[in-house]
Amino acid sequence: MNPLFRLFSPSVWRSVIHHDPMVEGRVRIETREGGKRRQVSEGKNIWTLTGREYLAELIALSARSPRTTFRDDRVAYIGVGTGSQAEVANIESLVDPVPFVTSEFLAPTQTPALFPASGTGTPITSVQFIREYATTEISIGGAAVVLTEAGLFTDGDPDNNWAIGAPVIFTPASTRAPVAYKTFEPITKTTSFTMRVIWEIRFV
Repeated sequence: MNPLFRLFSPSVWRSVIHHDPMVEGRVRIETREGGKRRQVSEGKNIWTLTGREYLAELIALSARSPRTTFRDDRVAYIGVGTGSQAEVANIESLVDPVPFVTSEFLAPTQTPALFPASGTGTPITSVQFIREYATTEISIGGAAVVLTEAGLFTDGDPDNNWAIGAPVIFTPASTRAPVAYKTFEPITKTTSFTMRVIWEIRFV
């Protein structure tokens, strides 16, 4: 086929004009010892059915007057674990979650969240959620923990119509479905290492 005919064909222009935005997540995990990087893992995540429901309800109004939303919770926590499962949309929880401090599963992300590559007149199309784990976190009591999975969570309580104030204690927080999920090559967390998780969500 003549390349010009291909360029101006209806199917090509339909795909350009009706390009559907996608939610793409990338997770970077690195450990450091004395400021030196020791381990790195990076890759794309899966946005779960729980996460897709969250975005759908987040952009919609329940009532116009008085103005009422379906939910007001925001992405605010990261949880990690030592299990692994297929990255599919219907994930219901981490396989083998671990506490980051005694009896607590959900570690709060830094605030404010970061909007990379944004500036005056530049549309915001991505956001980063970051958690810095101290040497004593996750490695509770000096134990070495081999991490292989992580989840991103909101601060809404799934047992109370997503009202703000989700429990962070290990039970029931560790049984929650994340809005995003990632499995990765083993990262060993010890008391010699700090660990940084950067979870970036992009609308592409």
